[in-house]
Amino acid sequence: MNGRLPCAPEPIFELADGSLEPEREREVRAHLRGCRDCQTLYERELRLNASLGSLEFEAPRPVYRDVVMALPTRSVKARLLWAALALVLLLVTSATLILYGANLAVPVVDAIGVFWGFVAGLADVVQVVFAAVGAALLIALGAGALVDLVIAAVYLSVSRRRAREA
Repeated sequence: MNGRLPCAPEPIFELADGSLEPEREREVRAHLRGCRDCQTLYERELRLNASLGSLEFEAPRPVYRDVVMALPTRSVKARLLWAALALVLLLVTSATLILYGANLAVPVVDAIGVFWGFVAGLADVVQVVFAAVGAALLIALGAGALVDLVIAAVYLSVSRRRAREA
């Protein structure tokens, strides 16, 4: 550009696009009247804008359909099993978060505590039962041992007698 403005293409492009402020536009148009090279560049830019504006572009196709069609298909049974698993995991996680907050170690520790409480309670029950029936149980075990001895003695005597008779 000659005159007051240096010959730079940016103001010409902005004028052709219509993005110049009114005062700056007047300055560039005044320059174009005196500069043949800039006038030629401006006319070329207007033709380019007009040809680009007349182009018809195809609307972009969504990609998700192609992605879905490329995925492997599973049987209805497999999809239902996966859906059931996802539902169970969702319910368990939701219940855990509702009951115990975000720390998942809390229900595990609580479950271990419940188990050991059950074991300790069972041991206490067995101890009380043995304390209550301990003497009677000891007498019954002693009587059982004596009965076993009597049965063994009878068996030995019968087997000796048969051996002698034979």
